[in-house]
Amino acid sequence: MPEPAVENREPVATVAKVPTKITATQVIAVLLSLFALRYGQGLLAPLLVAVLTSVALAPLVRTLTRIIPRAVAAAIVVLGIATLIGLTAYLLSDEASAFSRRLPGIVREVREAIVSASPRQGLIGQLQQAVTELEKTTAAPAATNATPVTIVEPVDVQQQLMSGARALGGYLAQAVLMLFLIFFLLASGDLFKNKLLKLSGDRLSHRKVTLQMIDEITTKIGRFVFYQAWSGALVGVITWLCFRWIGVSYAGLWGLAAGLMNCIPYFGPTLIMAASAVAALIQFRSLPTMALVAGVSLAVTALEGFVLAPTMLGQAARVNTVAVFVSIMFWGWLWGSLGLVIAVPILMIVKTVADRVESLSSLSELLGERERRSPGPAS
Repeated sequence: MPEPAVENREPVATVAKVPTKITATQVIAVLLSLFALRYGQGLLAPLLVAVLTSVALAPLVRTLTRIIPRAVAAAIVVLGIATLIGLTAYLLSDEASAFSRRLPGIVREVREAIVSASPRQGLIGQLQQAVTELEKTTAAPAATNATPVTIVEPVDVQQQLMSGARALGGYLAQAVLMLFLIFFLLASGDLFKNKLLKLSGDRLSHRKVTLQMIDEITTKIGRFVFYQAWSGALVGVITWLCFRWIGVSYAGLWGLAAGLMNCIPYFGPTLIMAASAVAALIQFRSLPTMALVAGVSLAVTALEGFVLAPTMLGQAARVNTVAVFVSIMFWGWLWGSLGLVIAVPILMIVKTVADRVESLSSLSELLGERERRSPGPAS
C-alpha cells in the first residue's frame, strides 16, 4: 500500500505581536495633557525658556563663582544679558521706526507687483473685471449735476496707541519676570539637581541612572542653547555686513531677523531667504540683485548649518530630520513662536530620557538618527 503524499511546507515566519490596545483612559489623559499645555502656554512656555537659558549660562556662572559669590555672579550675567538686549534695541530703534513708517508703502508695492506680474486676462484680471461690471449694473443712475462725496471713516489713533502700549507693556513685564527667574535658577546652583536625586528613590542604581541622565541633559542642552546663541549672533552680523555692502535697505533689521530666525531649524532660514529676495526685488527692480541677496542669505545659513553645527555640536543633537520637523510643527501649533524656538531642545530632552529608560527604548529608536543593529542569529 503506497504511503500518502506529504506536502513540503516551508516554515512560516511569525511576527511578534505588539500590544496596541489603547484604553479610553489613556486617550482622555492625552487630550487633557494637550489642553493643559495649550491653556498654560503663558506660564509654561516662558518657564521652559528660562530653564533652558539658565542651563546654558550655568557654566559661565560656575566659572565666575571661583572669584565671587554665586548670587553676585548670577546677577552680573543676567544684567549683562539685559544690557546687551537693550543696547541692540537702542541701536536699531531708528531703523525700526523708519521701517514702521515705510511698511504701508511696502505692502502696497508688493500688492501692485503681484497684480502687475499676473497676465491681463488671468484670474486676477477676470475677477477685477467681474467686480467692475457688477458695480456698474447694481449702481443707481446718478444725476448729471451730482457732486461725488467721499466718506472718510475716522481712525481712533488714541485707541490704537493704547492697545499697542498695553501689548508692549505685557511683553516687557514677561521679559522682566523671565530675567528674575533666570537669576534665581542660576543663584540656586545644584539645589534642584539634589532634590531630583532624592525623589528618584533610595536605591543606588536608580540614583545613578538619574544622575547620569541629568548630567547628560544639562550638558547637551547647555551646549546646544549656547551654540544657538552665538551662532545666531554670528549669522546676524554676517548678514548685516553683506546686505549693507550690497545696499539693501534696513540691513540692521535684516541681520537681527536672520539671527533670531536661525534658532528655528529649516523654516527660519528659508523664510528669511524668501523675504529678503522679495525685498530686494522691490527695492532694486533687478532679478540678478534679487538672486544675489537670496544667494548670500542661503550661503550664510548653509555655512552655519552644514559646517559649524556638526563640528561644534557633535553628538549633542543626533535626532532624525523627520522627528525634528514633527516637533517643530507640534510645538509651533501648541505654543506659537516660543514653541518653534524650544521645539528642538524639548526633543533632545525626550531623546536623552528615552535612551536611559529601558521602557522607552522603542521611542529612542524612533527618534534616533541611525537605525540600531539588532544582533543576528547565533551560528
